[in-house]
Amino acid sequence: MGGKQAVVETGRLRLEPLAAGHADDVVELFGDPAMSAHLGADLSTGGLARTMVDNRLAYDGPPELGHWAILGQGRVVGLAHLRPSRELPGDLPEIGWYLGRRYGGRGLATEAARALLHHGLDGLGLASVWALVHVDNVPSLRLAERLGFLPVGEGFHYGGPHRVHVALPDRV
Repeated sequence: MGGKQAVVETGRLRLEPLAAGHADDVVELFGDPAMSAHLGADLSTGGLARTMVDNRLAYDGPPELGHWAILGQGRVVGLAHLRPSRELPGDLPEIGWYLGRRYGGRGLATEAARALLHHGLDGLGLASVWALVHVDNVPSLRLAERLGFLPVGEGFHYGGPHRVHVALPDRV
């Protein structure tokens, strides 16, 4: 590892390191209460989405990891991260994906998460990538399975019950 956070591209998407220029669009996405359905708080109220974006912009971890704006056809359609986990011990690398509801059903979340997962395992040489998925978030549980994540347990994370998954280089 080492270096700076990369732009990750797929056939339909561009994952750009999250920057101040993405902030308003990400806040608008999280203005939809459905985006918070499996989070510990409803980010659509009280300026919480702006606080969440500001916290992500202030990321101070390894420079090749962090948060990405997911762009489709030049507009922000989601948000992703690959960064040291705040919930799991030992700074394990954790991946997460969020796609605006109006962009669902087209395989965009799978495409973005797959690209970021391969960037971490293949491009950065991470030994593993972990995912915490809320037990009621069926679409994300299915996505983790499609990507080859192995379920390894459950725990209380991010304010609710989550399944813990791991992806290993030789398994995805």
